[in-house]
Amino acid sequence: MNPTDLAEKRAPACGRPEGRHVKTADSVPAAQSGVQMLLISVIRRDGHTQHRVAVDPSIIAEYASLMREGVAFPPVRVWWDGSDYWLSDGFQRVSAAESAGLTQIAAEILHGTLSDAQWDSYAANAAHGSRHSWAETQIVIGLALEHSNSATMSNVLIAKHLHLSEATVRRGRQKLSSSHDEDSERIVTRGKTTYLLTTTNIGKTSGERRATPRRDFRAELAEMKEKGSPTTCRLLNIIGHWALGEVTPARCIEAIEGFIRNCHAPDEPAGMSQPHEDSLAPEADRIRPVANVHV
Repeated sequence: MNPTDLAEKRAPACGRPEGRHVKTADSVPAAQSGVQMLLISVIRRDGHTQHRVAVDPSIIAEYASLMREGVAFPPVRVWWDGSDYWLSDGFQRVSAAESAGLTQIAAEILHGTLSDAQWDSYAANAAHGSRHSWAETQIVIGLALEHSNSATMSNVLIAKHLHLSEATVRRGRQKLSSSHDEDSERIVTRGKTTYLLTTTNIGKTSGERRATPRRDFRAELAEMKEKGSPTTCRLLNIIGHWALGEVTPARCIEAIEGFIRNCHAPDEPAGMSQPHEDSLAPEADRIRPVANVHV
C-alpha cells in the first residue's frame, strides 16, 4: 500500500476533521482559536494527560515516515490556559513529527485550564488512533472518577464521555469506592430532565438502610428493657440474643414459641403471667432480675 492510500486509511481512524482550514504561523496568538500550525517546542506534554502504559515505537516510526512523504495528519488537540499549551490528544503524532524533523504541527486549540485538558484527555483515542489497552482503560476510568468534573456525574454520563459502557464504568467505581466512600449525590439526566440524585442507599436492601450500628442497638435494647414490663423484657432478651449473634435463628424461634406458650398458659389469665427465666441467657444472667439484664 502506498503512503497516500495508507494515510487515507489512517485519517478516518484518527478522526480527521472535515472542512477545517489549517493556518500556518510561527506562533499562535492567545486570542485565536481553531486549527493552526503550532510550534512543537511550545506544546506541554507534562500535564498528566498521557495515559498509555508505553508508546508504540512502530506506530511512531510509521507516522514519521508518512509525514516525511508530506502526508497530512489530523490535528492534535491542545488547551491554552493563557500561558501554556497543554496537549490532550496526539502524543504519538507529536513524537512522530519530532522524529520526522518537523518543528510545527497542526493543532486544534481550545481555551481552558490544565484540568480541562486532563478531562479531555480521558476521552482521547476512544474512537480513533491506537486504542487503549485494557490496563490503560482501567487507568483512564480511575482518573476520570477522581476528576472534579465527575464528582456529581452519573455512571452513564461518565461512560458517554469516555466512550465506554456504563457497566465498565460502574465496575471501576465499585473498585474505587472499596477504598473510600463514593459521593452521595450525582447529577443524572433522564431524557430532557436533569436532576440531582441521592445515591447513598442505591443497591442496599430496606434492612440495610434501616440497620442500626451494634453499639446503638445495645443502648436502645437496654432502654426498652428499663421501660418495658417483665414480660416484655423476657421477649426482648430472646430477640436480643439472636440479634447479637449469640444464638441461631432456629433456637430463637424455639424460645419465642416457648415464651408464647408460657405467657398464655391455661391456668393464668392473659397479661397476668409471672416472669420466667430467660432460656437463652447464660447461667450468670439467669440469677439476676430480668429488668437489670442488659444484652
